[in-house]
Amino acid sequence: MADLGLDFKAPKKSASKQWKIVESLYRIGKVFHSCGCEGPGYILQNLKDYEEYLMDRLEMYKNYQSVYQNSSEKDFPDKMERVIYWSQKIIRVQDEILRYGFSFH
Repeated sequence: MADLGLDFKAPKKSASKQWKIVESLYRIGKVFHSCGCEGPGYILQNLKDYEEYLMDRLEMYKNYQSVYQNSSEKDFPDKMERVIYWSQKIIRVQDEILRYGFSFH
């Protein structure tokens, strides 16, 4: 069993596609921890939406990585740790894109 957070609302047991998406979200590090103000975490309902979500995340993570790659160690003494962190996030998302057979846009 995995801790997906207090804001996680599980899909129905019979919703196998949604459960596969939940499993994949967990693999890329998505969990549902917040103050609870926004209610239960939203689970994407279909693979098309999930593909868009992964592509958006990939672009966002690459942008974050680029910020740190192009920064100086004076600005960010832990620059390399930040670059490595975002590189690992990018790899996880790319793995899920390949796992689901989505194409990179």
